Amino acid sequence: MKKKFRMHRKISSLWAILLLLFFSEISFADLPNAPGKATVVRVCGKCHSPEQASSLHQDRFGWEETITKMIKFGAQGSDDDFDTILAYLARNFGPQKPGPININKATMVDLETTLLLRRHEARAILEYRAKDGDFKSLDDLKNVPGLDFKKIEAKKDRVTF
Repeated sequence: MKKKFRMHRKISSLWAILLLLFFSEISFADLPNAPGKATVVRVCGKCHSPEQASSLHQDRFGWEETITKMIKFGAQGSDDDFDTILAYLARNFGPQKPGPININKATMVDLETTLLLRRHEARAILEYRAKDGDFKSLDDLKNVPGLDFKKIEAKKDRVTF
């Protein structure tokens, strides 16, 4: 695994700079206090909010793929750092079925990961909610421009109001 991380570390840090422009105030207070948290905060905290890390629940292989992808985007750290991050994420954010999501309180990351929406669809829900107020029923989501309602309907058992 270290060799795989090492191969990708030479990728330009341009992606890291671009990602930093998208994320400003970062707080990791919500991450579990466990061995490896400091490394996650130091390395991953340059680009990610805690909601992004804690919203995903993957097995060890899934986290390894995610870390490799982040290295391609320019994440900087040693092989030991990435091994520590992998162990922390696999231990604290392993696979589990996500619970229901309150559509009126959900963040963009929640909508993307729990309902498997594309970024533009999650943004459309947030914008519609901000403009027109809380959703009262599943049918209200049909009025959101740019949202593929079939995705919501397929996961209706995971949506609350």
